[in-house]
Amino acid sequence: MLKKTKKISEYLIGQIDDKLNDIGCPICTLTEKAVNDYIDTLFYENVNDPVERRDFINGMGYCPKHFQMIENHLEEHPDLGILGANILYSDLFEILEKAVEDESVNIGNGCKLCAIEENAQKRYLEIFMDYISNPMRLEKYEKSISMVCLKHTHMIKNMKNVHFSAFLKIQREKLHRLERAMEEFIRKSDYRNAKEPVSRIEGEGWRILSKFLE
Repeated sequence: MLKKTKKISEYLIGQIDDKLNDIGCPICTLTEKAVNDYIDTLFYENVNDPVERRDFINGMGYCPKHFQMIENHLEEHPDLGILGANILYSDLFEILEKAVEDESVNIGNGCKLCAIEENAQKRYLEIFMDYISNPMRLEKYEKSISMVCLKHTHMIKNMKNVHFSAFLKIQREKLHRLERAMEEFIRKSDYRNAKEPVSRIEGEGWRILSKFLE
């Protein structure tokens, strides 16, 4: 049993490794992937599952954020079609009729996808804490273009991680590096410096900062 747990942890740590070359927060990215994987399975083969239908009704449907995630996912994966969405969503009309008359009826109050997202986020936070406990992996994160977002930085701090001081130092260094990169992009945008090559962090600095603040 211990070996199995260790193997799973190594796999998840490997997932974080894979995301260090991507712009954005690895915890956010992997959490979102977990939700999208669930959505994919739901509309590929489980939309008629009585348990899924029951959970959908008991949860008062899904919250606005996850209805939008489903819409985005189905647009990106047209092979899934929209029949499944029509089948699942049709279960919501009885609740909607009540909601029209009673504003206390809270659609998505027990959103199952919120629970899946929360569990995935917790799992990847714990794995990332394990990740930064290793000096070599911490250095790998330090040199990467990825950056743990502000929300998850605070969550790691509140989890009383013994390695938070070293992690916080790196977060500050990453912010300073990002600031310099954006200043360089502005400088190189001047026609007098237009021939100077633009690095990845310089060209993507605005996106990195946007992802950090999501």
